[in-house]
Amino acid sequence: MKRIEQLDHILQTRRTPISVEQLMAHLECSQATVYRRINELKTHYQAPLLQDEEKRFYYDKKASFSLPGIRFSAAEAQGLLMAADILNKLQGDDLSAPISRIVNSIQQLLAEQGINNQKLIQFIPTLARKPKPKIFLTVLEALQKQKKLQLHYRSRQGQESQRLVSPQHLTYYKNNWYLDAWCHSRNGLRLFAVELIVTANLDIENNQVIEDEKLRLHYADSYGLFAGEASEVAQIRIDLTKAPWVKDQHWHSSQKILMETKDSLLIELPFLHNAELIADIMQLGAAAEILAPDSLRRTIKEQLLLTLARYN
Repeated sequence: MKRIEQLDHILQTRRTPISVEQLMAHLECSQATVYRRINELKTHYQAPLLQDEEKRFYYDKKASFSLPGIRFSAAEAQGLLMAADILNKLQGDDLSAPISRIVNSIQQLLAEQGINNQKLIQFIPTLARKPKPKIFLTVLEALQKQKKLQLHYRSRQGQESQRLVSPQHLTYYKNNWYLDAWCHSRNGLRLFAVELIVTANLDIENNQVIEDEKLRLHYADSYGLFAGEASEVAQIRIDLTKAPWVKDQHWHSSQKILMETKDSLLIELPFLHNAELIADIMQLGAAAEILAPDSLRRTIKEQLLLTLARYN
């Protein structure tokens, strides 16, 4: 197959006819092999292959022709292998079989080019919460078919509800899967942790598609995954002697960063819900101090006192 593709590429890109001798040099093969590949192109693929008076070969440019099937370069195939490997490690289970078939096909393509499958990336998901495989595949099917979903959902606080939603897209964020959807029960955009979906069934109705710009504005305005219109701005001072890597860290698309001194950094972040912001700040320990708003400062102080009480 490799030589067929090479021969096709030569003929597609040549402006003038090419001799058998030239083809032997390009393909690095014998005269007999060149004639076999030419015959295969004509009989098996019905290529518009013609000869001139000097028995040189060329494609009839009036005929539109391309080899059937999908072909990738070695770099593209390696990229697909890495993407398939990552998806398999993220979800696995019921996706393992189809992903394995894809990986095997790409590996064969690479082998034809003399390249072995190299696992160039080690991907280790941590603290991940895996959705039920059947539910994950049902969500994927709804997105692909653009159908509404009937959900039985249980929140992290244990509250259960029945929802009719129009799925928009899946998001993999901090090692967990989330479904962005228009909730017809609440008449607004909502975020569903896929592992908290108890049951999911495809609805017969087509989903309601939300404009890309509306989705972007909804999810890009405030800090973290649980989006919405930002109502407050957090001011955080970072001690770079304790956490020097923070100066290279991207927090949010609307962040403002000011170097107070060579060892002190001030960050401003818009937010609506504070839970994720507090968790990220607390990971920095004594290197971070919330300056404003007072409500956020009080909340993190209360949480730190409760944590400290565990050790007293």
